[in-house]
Amino acid sequence: MRKSEHVDDQVDELVQLAASINIDVIGVHVQNMHEINAKSYVGTGFLDEVAELYFDEENEDESSIDYVIVNDEISASQNRNIENRFDVKVIDRTQVILDIFSQRAQSKVGQLQVELAQLEYLVPRLKGQGINLSRLGAGIGTRGPGESKLETDRRHINTRIKEIRAQLKVIEDHRERYRARRTITDVVKLSLVGYTNAGKSTLFNLLAKSETYEKDELFATLDPKTQQLVFPNGFQAIISDTVGFIQNLPTTLIESFKSTLEEAKDSEFLIHVVDNSAPNSYHHYETVGALLKQLNMQDIPQIVLFNKADIDDTHHFIPDYPHMYVHKNMSGHDVREALLSLMIKQMKKYEFVLNVQEQDHLYRLKRHTVVMEQELDDDGNYHIKGYEPHGNWINRILNR
Repeated sequence: MRKSEHVDDQVDELVQLAASINIDVIGVHVQNMHEINAKSYVGTGFLDEVAELYFDEENEDESSIDYVIVNDEISASQNRNIENRFDVKVIDRTQVILDIFSQRAQSKVGQLQVELAQLEYLVPRLKGQGINLSRLGAGIGTRGPGESKLETDRRHINTRIKEIRAQLKVIEDHRERYRARRTITDVVKLSLVGYTNAGKSTLFNLLAKSETYEKDELFATLDPKTQQLVFPNGFQAIISDTVGFIQNLPTTLIESFKSTLEEAKDSEFLIHVVDNSAPNSYHHYETVGALLKQLNMQDIPQIVLFNKADIDDTHHFIPDYPHMYVHKNMSGHDVREALLSLMIKQMKKYEFVLNVQEQDHLYRLKRHTVVMEQELDDDGNYHIKGYEPHGNWINRILNR
């Protein structure tokens, strides 16, 4: 790989990504270059030096390795030139991530999105000489479509891409109708976002009392999950768990998973989960922030929650966004109370008067806003003080 900023973090992350698809990385080689070599990504002399390190001592015509992984998305010609020098399969960072996604996607829509991303990655690489399909067509980076599909001609692949897009459009329209119904019912929505393996699913299960799959691995959750969230004072919301972010997320994945990520786009609050135990946690925080901006979600009120503080509570940073909370071995009840207190700071204060006969309205206010005080006067009127997510929320709730 080329020398770049945060190179140590990138190397460690690539090793973890490779391990996720059962590849054991036995060597890392970094070249300090000012610009990418258009033909071979890195310098040809550097390639020769590295290749010589891995020739089989007993058979000098064969390599002692199975793969070369490049920590970047490379072109077909760059792949071919590196492959010719090492005489083994060459895969890039994008293919590794695509393969992880293909293994972890459980829902139909997730599988369709992965297949779309894989095929869109392949199309430009099937032109001209491209990448050797016998090597590209099986296993890593192509696990979804499979070898038989990859060996069909370009027209069939483009036809399949159109079919997948049409199916995803139907699903997206369905989700849009669901989001519209949710808006009508005035349920506050929270979405968990954060770097992959930051602990979002663990937090989701803690808050929503759910049993979403959680494991200490990259991209453990791909398919969005949504559950009801009830706060101690009776205020109700829904909370969604989303796919984890990562630096240099492949363009094809950003586009194909756009509808999935848009589940968080209409949220009233984002809970940005940061792995406090990661030595490069600030870089992870910045990466998520940059992707949120790319998705036009940077203006949604955000709460930064430092997770895994029980592992290391000594080095968390102060984020640009002031609303933060350090989670350290607390119960779900305590975390919900802490989150509510941070949400209130970003809500609008209100005072409202209801007649005692309007009990149904009082019930709706308690469910959909944060009621802090209610007093009944001698005239049979409730004087209510509380917080609403944003302006006109109460009028929508009470249909006024």
